[in-house]
Amino acid sequence: MFSLPDWAFYPLATAVAGGMIAGALAFGDVSRRTPEQIRAEGLVYENDTLNAVATGNGLEAAFLTDGENAFLRISAARGPFDGMQSAGAFFALSPEELEALEGHRVRVTIRARGAEEHPAEGVRFNLFLPGIGQDGWTRHTLGEDYEDITFDISPPTCSWDYGYIGIWPDWDFERDTVDIRRVELVALEEIEC
Repeated sequence: MFSLPDWAFYPLATAVAGGMIAGALAFGDVSRRTPEQIRAEGLVYENDTLNAVATGNGLEAAFLTDGENAFLRISAARGPFDGMQSAGAFFALSPEELEALEGHRVRVTIRARGAEEHPAEGVRFNLFLPGIGQDGWTRHTLGEDYEDITFDISPPTCSWDYGYIGIWPDWDFERDTVDIRRVELVALEEIEC
C-alpha cells in the first residue's frame, strides 16, 4: 500500500483543506444592497431571517415553525424597566442599514399575536435610535390571531450611531409570551436635518 512521507503529507493536506475552505467561502452570500435599495425595499425579517434576533436580560426567544411558516416565540420574565434595561428582544441594524435610513422618518410593522401557550395580553415595541430610549416603548393589545401593528417614527437626529428594533411582551404571571411572524422597517420621507 502506498504511503506518503510526513514531509509531503502535511503540506498537501494543508493545501487541500485550505482549498476546501476557500471553495466553501466562495459560495457564501456576498450580495450587498446599496443605500438606495435599502431605502426602496426596506428591511424585512421573516422566516429564516428571524434568527437574527438577540435578547436582553429577562427575555427568551425561540425560533419555531408551524408547517411552512416560521415565527419567533418571545417570553418575558420581567418588564423593560425592571433591573438592567435593554432593547428587549431586538434586531440590530447594520452600519450600512443605518447609513441608508438615517435622515428619514421610518415605519415599523410587526406581525404579532398572543402565543398559544401563556399568551400575553399585549406587547411593547420601540425603535431605539440616538434620542429615542426606554421612554419610546409603545404598547399594543394582542389577540389570538396574527395582526399587523404599525408605528411611524420621526427620529430626533439625522445621524444614527446605532439602531435596534425592540420587542417586549407583557410580563404578567403565566401570560407573558408572544409570537412574531414578521418585522418590517421602511423609509418614509426625508426629515430636515
